[in-house]
Amino acid sequence: MKKLSLYITLALVSLVLGACSDEYEPWGNPQAYPEEGAIAIPGIKANAVATQDLANAGEQVSLFTLSTAELPEGYTLQNARIKLYPKDINTAMSTTINTTLDGKANTAEVQAMVEKYYGKRSEACNFVALVYINAVKNGQAALIEAGEVAVTIIPKAPAFTEYLYMAGDANSWSHSDILHGPAFDGKYLGYMYLTQSGFKFCTQPNWDGTNYGKDFSTDGGAANIMMTEANGFYKVEVDLQALSYKLTPITSIGIIGDAAGGWDKDIVMTYDAASHTWIAKSVTLKDGEIKFRANGAWDISWGGTDLKKLTSNNGANIKVNAGTYTIKLKPSYDGNTQAELTKE
Repeated sequence: MKKLSLYITLALVSLVLGACSDEYEPWGNPQAYPEEGAIAIPGIKANAVATQDLANAGEQVSLFTLSTAELPEGYTLQNARIKLYPKDINTAMSTTINTTLDGKANTAEVQAMVEKYYGKRSEACNFVALVYINAVKNGQAALIEAGEVAVTIIPKAPAFTEYLYMAGDANSWSHSDILHGPAFDGKYLGYMYLTQSGFKFCTQPNWDGTNYGKDFSTDGGAANIMMTEANGFYKVEVDLQALSYKLTPITSIGIIGDAAGGWDKDIVMTYDAASHTWIAKSVTLKDGEIKFRANGAWDISWGGTDLKKLTSNNGANIKVNAGTYTIKLKPSYDGNTQAELTKE
């Protein structure tokens, strides 16, 4: 007990000298109690817990347990917190979350922290964490480091999936046309050929998930979605919150740029239904830059630095070398559109 009291007394002396004040400040003030002033106390130790699945958690989730020692008279432990570092992101800054003395934190706060580093995918996320706590007496507080623990959290799955798949007559009901909703907000974008013979939107690349048919019915016997627009290639936007979709026809795609004769004239490509690809053959290019655009305008265009990951979201000009090429473009969701330039 005397040894423990000495540890805490030394910590308080260090605190007073370092802060030039003996006035107690709330734990949340990092200038008053920086982690570098923390000391280790024998017997006060944080312990790791099992993987925490936030889908099964209540308002609080356990991030650690705390082993404690008998404190000298008048001391109490207060203001626990855990400082978390994402294990797989070396350059990331830490996040600090307040906890109870037995290591429980607000579940919503933990969910937001995980999403900040790893996004909204419901998969195990690993953290290295340091646990801190105050020993308080008569308005003065010593900062105690309770040690390092490993924390693994599975965030609660979002209400909507990241991808949506179109299965229909146009792709032989193969679920091969993909729409992307990176914000997990039920809003998806993709590019594909559609026909008046019907289609459905599906949350899995098969029939095992939720399948949306006519009027966005999810009933197993729901009829197909039947569009009145002409068979053709479309920019497809789906909003599962509003239970609606929007089709923007793409009647042409062209190659444009200083390498292709200038930024005011398109080299028109032809759609190949068998490969779901737009193609232009015997295209002569100069050293320079190109982009792809739809309908002879800039409302929809594709660019980027990687031909396998082109985007319609303000993509960079594509640098090319002089030569005669067969050029192919396979539009998909942003970051998945692919182009191929093959010298003839």
